[in-house]
Amino acid sequence: MTAMGGTLGRRWPIAAAVIISIVLAACGANQVTPASPTASAGSRPSSSAGLVPSGSPKPSPTSDPGLAALTRFFALVTAKGFSYQATFTGESRHTVDIVPISKGLLQVSGKNVRVRATFKFRDGTLTSEHRSIGGVGWIRFDTTAWRKLASFGPEDSMAAFAQVHAPTDVTYLGPVKKGTKTFYGVRIPSVIVNPVMIPAANLTEQVVTDSRLDVLVDANGRPVSATGTITGHGRVSGQLQEIVIDLTVTFSKVGQAVTITAP
Repeated sequence: MTAMGGTLGRRWPIAAAVIISIVLAACGANQVTPASPTASAGSRPSSSAGLVPSGSPKPSPTSDPGLAALTRFFALVTAKGFSYQATFTGESRHTVDIVPISKGLLQVSGKNVRVRATFKFRDGTLTSEHRSIGGVGWIRFDTTAWRKLASFGPEDSMAAFAQVHAPTDVTYLGPVKKGTKTFYGVRIPSVIVNPVMIPAANLTEQVVTDSRLDVLVDANGRPVSATGTITGHGRVSGQLQEIVIDLTVTFSKVGQAVTITAP
């Protein structure tokens, strides 16, 4: 099984990175079986976008609306206390199974995160919920008790923009017309649904190996919608298998207060 999609768009020029820095300085066989596994947070590599040669043109953010949107997006999602909400649907693809994901909810308030999603197996549905409060992660499967994730750090956050730290973490994909409106595409690393969320008793040793989230932002840099792919692997009944999670995301309440409480 391979992850969907390939590399799209063009890389964000060095000029954009420099401009943003200046702006910020100024501002069955092996079928997945539903149950409640003991979970530990998967690991993932830090991801960054490549850069084009330094001799590229150097547009200013005021003359290039796409670059201006990109600059505003970076400033917004890296601001302290940034909050938002999103809903999502998708599927988790395994070697022998495809598990639909529905009723997905992501809430973020600063570094506090809540993720909830329902997984549809062949014999029924189960809902998983994750919360991260003050750097401590919890998870529960359906109606079982909450449990702390064995090892959970900032790099394991399921917030949509948690892995955006520097301009090189963002790739500009260009303008996108939808009706009479123009949006701007950006690609970032993002793991909204870590494989530890999959409620399967025979799935263990989940690890994230790659991720991407293609986000449409408006002229003010506010995220509107996104599609994402999270690639990893785990052991299903002891056999190592690839896991690919595809998501379609819609953002709301961007910049509005969101309340997330500990379990």
